[in-house]
Amino acid sequence: AKALYRRAQAELGLKNFPECMADCKKVVEVDPQSKEARALLKQAQAAQREEDKKAKGLFANMCKALGKGPIPPPGKAAPVGDFGDDDEEDDMPPPAEEKADAKEAPMEE
Repeated sequence: AKALYRRAQAELGLKNFPECMADCKKVVEVDPQSKEARALLKQAQAAQREEDKKAKGLFANMCKALGKGPIPPPGKAAPVGDFGDDDEEDDMPPPAEEKADAKEAPMEE
């Protein structure tokens, strides 16, 4: 029980709240009289709620900003997947017939 409690303390310190709460619940199962574990569980739950509030605000702001940016006029934006690489031949493997020719031809030194 003591090791689980200490691990829960460490998880709380690392802000791993779900793991901390799980460990606290195990400690309470093993030792129902443990006031420290119950207090730590309450701390972890409060910290998790606080973290959830922060995340909710952050994601709400992200979602509000979606679609509000400048919309480029048609034809002015680069096509999807075009990274300005005009050497498409280098990226493509040689056709099958060139591969066959390369295997048959002896290497010249």
